[in-house]
Amino acid sequence: MEITLLYASLLTILAIFLAIKVGMNRVETKTMTGEGESSKLLQSIRAHGNLIEYAPLALILLALLEMQNLSDSMLHLCGSLFFLARISHAYGVSISRESTPYRLVGAVGTWLIMLIMSLVGIYTYVS
Repeated sequence: MEITLLYASLLTILAIFLAIKVGMNRVETKTMTGEGESSKLLQSIRAHGNLIEYAPLALILLALLEMQNLSDSMLHLCGSLFFLARISHAYGVSISRESTPYRLVGAVGTWLIMLIMSLVGIYTYVS
């Protein structure tokens, strides 16, 4: 489970970084609950929240695939691409409320990596 531990650790650091950004924006806008009328605060809340919504499922899939002895290189490919997709998405959400290429690449990348891990899991089960 060493590979999953690596990506869980990286994603946790990213989550903490995004949570700190939310906290700093809350202090700056003096908004302790909700997002008030601050677009910047809403964007930082969503960047953090979106990571928290997707990371647990991806890590569960990664851990289960690691338990099924998927090759280390495939696990690292899935883990690193997921991590990079989440960074891209968080950055894209943070810089604009509109769609950005970073947000699009991050969202589609996240979905594709999770879909691939899911299909590999199903294939492993049925074979």
